[in-house]
Amino acid sequence: MKAIHINIILLVAGIGLLSNPIYSQRKIEASVGFGIPELFNAGIKYGENLQFGVCAGFVRGRIFNEQFTDWSVAAEIYYHFADQSIYVKQAPWYVLAGFGHYNLAVFNRYELFDFAFYPRIGRTCNFSKQTGMNLDVGFLIPVSKVAGYES
Repeated sequence: MKAIHINIILLVAGIGLLSNPIYSQRKIEASVGFGIPELFNAGIKYGENLQFGVCAGFVRGRIFNEQFTDWSVAAEIYYHFADQSIYVKQAPWYVLAGFGHYNLAVFNRYELFDFAFYPRIGRTCNFSKQTGMNLDVGFLIPVSKVAGYES
């Protein structure tokens, strides 16, 4: 089952690489942030208006005297469009398609999934040539249930 998910990720990435061969993509971005269900995360993206990236998230804590450690990993494709920032050539609006694996001990009591797809739309706010902030909104579509869970 997990091999199928890896094949889907590779297929989507391959189609994305083939769909935009004219534009030179020479920009690498590093990011840190917080999100649900990405948790406290760090990521890296490559490209300018078409970007491919990966991110990994982690959180450790205690709820109701129960220790938990949650983590996530995801692959993402961004497509930037419309307008132009005053600081960089990259268009500020974007759509994002992400696919991730989640080990969420706290959330799994309610969400009960381990793989999910998440489409989003957002905007990049650049403060200078080197720094900026992304704000996006979207939803999460669970793809598979947690192993061993019977409804």
